Amino acid sequence: MTKPTPDQDDILALASDFPSADPKAWLNLVEASLGGKPYDKLTSKTYDGLGIKPLYTAEDVTSEPGLPGQAPYTRGPSTEGNSKTGWDVRCLSSHPDPEEANRQILTDLEKGATSITLRLDPTGKTGTVVKSRADLQLLLKGVYLDLAPVVLDPGGPSLPPAAYLIDLLKHTDGGLETFAGNFGADPLSTLASAGKVIVPMETLLGRMSDLAAYISAHLPKARALNVSSEVYHSAGCSEAQEIGVTLATAVEYMRQMTVGDLSTQDASNQIAVTLTCDADIFLTIAKIRAFRTLWARVADVIGDNCAPSLPVYAVTAPRMMSRRDPWVNILRSTAACFGAGVAGAKAVTVLPYESALGLPTSFGRRIARNTQIILQEESFINRVVDPAGGSWTAEAITSDLAEAAWAYFQSIEGDGGIAATLISGRLAQDVDEVATARAANIARRKDALTGVSEFPNISEKPAKVDAPDLNAISTAADKRAEAAQEQVSDLPSHGGGALMEALVEAVSRNASTSAIGTELRGEPMSITPLPRRRLAEDFEALRDASEKHAETNGQLPKVFLANIGRVADFTARAMFAKNAFEAGGFETASGRGGTNVPEIAAAFKEASAKSAVICATDELYVDHAAELASALKNEGATQVFVAGRGGEHEDALRKAGVDGFVYLGCDLLSILSESQRTLGVAA
Repeated sequence: MTKPTPDQDDILALASDFPSADPKAWLNLVEASLGGKPYDKLTSKTYDGLGIKPLYTAEDVTSEPGLPGQAPYTRGPSTEGNSKTGWDVRCLSSHPDPEEANRQILTDLEKGATSITLRLDPTGKTGTVVKSRADLQLLLKGVYLDLAPVVLDPGGPSLPPAAYLIDLLKHTDGGLETFAGNFGADPLSTLASAGKVIVPMETLLGRMSDLAAYISAHLPKARALNVSSEVYHSAGCSEAQEIGVTLATAVEYMRQMTVGDLSTQDASNQIAVTLTCDADIFLTIAKIRAFRTLWARVADVIGDNCAPSLPVYAVTAPRMMSRRDPWVNILRSTAACFGAGVAGAKAVTVLPYESALGLPTSFGRRIARNTQIILQEESFINRVVDPAGGSWTAEAITSDLAEAAWAYFQSIEGDGGIAATLISGRLAQDVDEVATARAANIARRKDALTGVSEFPNISEKPAKVDAPDLNAISTAADKRAEAAQEQVSDLPSHGGGALMEALVEAVSRNASTSAIGTELRGEPMSITPLPRRRLAEDFEALRDASEKHAETNGQLPKVFLANIGRVADFTARAMFAKNAFEAGGFETASGRGGTNVPEIAAAFKEASAKSAVICATDELYVDHAAELASALKNEGATQVFVAGRGGEHEDALRKAGVDGFVYLGCDLLSILSESQRTLGVAA
């Protein structure tokens, strides 16, 4: 027997049983819940001055993002996005020993990585020591470069390592034609980071163009340039600045390549971009989508078959990584990777959680690798072509950020381009202004750093990192380089790939990095390098100072929590004070409470502390705080603080001996620094 179908008139029209939603009435309810404060108070500001609302509606979306695979490419360069194959799981290789780095690379590839970034450094301080062709052969031994492409991060002159890699590719089964990696040339980023290059700007950019011409002619699937924003992000720039600088750099390289060596189409096909991603998921999503939007606009203006979309890679931001409680970095990196994956990054590199401490262990590399694999294979982040598409929040923030970034890009172009802006120091000044504002917010814990400025663990055990013998590694590399006796001379001028052709030939005859570098060196150029900043470093410096003090004096500087009243009266502020002072490496000892001032002062003396924080309710402060402050000073307290604002009683409390007030929004970094100096803790 089938269930009878009700007549249309019998169906309950549920929507009509309720009054229609009224936005104004809803806002009134919100403001009532806020105690009469306006709804706009919930809007936060980015460091570009963009407002981030707590809630977005369709009215907030003012621009059309298009469809995936269609202009303006906000939603990705293809109709399928990463839904078929997932994004490229890219691991960073930076161990100084080529042989150990090779073992790590093979493990990464066996365990799920699909490509590798090779960070190189002849000194071994920041990357793998590669001083000759033999070093690169050791580094890539057993790596099938046609299946697992590599991206070079030369960290300096890009031509010698490019020549080594090209020579190596010539002797593989796939040859040059199948290699789909990137040679990592980004001379302006190198200048910004190192502060010096070995040749003048015109030569620097000309040689970059020569490399691009060679790659375009001989390696059809590869790219010569990887425009990275990491150095600017690590210096402290905002999201709009990062996009604007990256866009301006790509445009500068386009100009140089199309002067004579390459067509517009071929030149644009030589560029890829690497943007940073951090724990702010929505800004990470917006940053990648906004860059695609703006490059499509640039390509439209350039015309002549300029590629309307560039490959956008992502790397988790070094500046967000902490040395203290580094395991929290796993959470930060997961959020960053999620944002990059949702935004449709072509490749993502997750830095191991110990990266701020030194060389990561195999466990750290495993966690970094598996973070991506889990997000793809278990959370299916990549299965939807554009997960952010249609989100009023994502679309509105993307549009606002694109507008701000375009304005900054135009200002750079108005100053003569990115090279001129770097040399003049204007870019460093712009970035420093943002970094200073961010540092002030970190000092006040407006920008909270979990495990560092919030919820610190002063008894944490340090994470282990690898500590290789750099001298032994460098000596072994020198011995391998001694076998490369071929001298380099009479190199042609850059242009059309002729210089790169000669360098590849020299490498095939076993020329060393030293010999190539000597011949390539010209009149050096230098600027003030951009600083590398981490968000946590100021608070971490306080922790370091406290621990050095403990090594000399047998214990950390101690703060006594002079609690007044019942447990319910002092617990909230006592926990707040404990959290605040432990962020500076102070040990805390908690009093039992009560209102007997002499007993509380005696407990302070028994605790062998030199500083105290009075913790209670405002009402109890009126009755007991001044008396207790005086008693604590009489018992030898070097410093006495009150947890909370002084309010109308501040003057009286200070006269009684209170040195300062610790409250939400105070400049905690300054308070802790001054407290350390008063106690004789050397910063």
